[in-house]
Amino acid sequence: MNVEKPILWKQITTEFRGRAVSGSYAVEDGTVKVRTPTGEKTAPLVGTGAIWIAGRLLRELAAEGKA
Repeated sequence: MNVEKPILWKQITTEFRGRAVSGSYAVEDGTVKVRTPTGEKTAPLVGTGAIWIAGRLLRELAAEGKA
């Protein structure tokens, strides 16, 4: 029987233009995923830490009005 490992989502909060924005992030198969109630972004996990990439993705979502 092949049982998949569950994805562990963690909360993240960062600052964008003077306000706090929050979301959740997870790492799966070398990819960082960030979700907010109104959006989602992914990026490959290369070079830097997952938390740094997640913060950048969360700020990108905020810039798009999705966080």
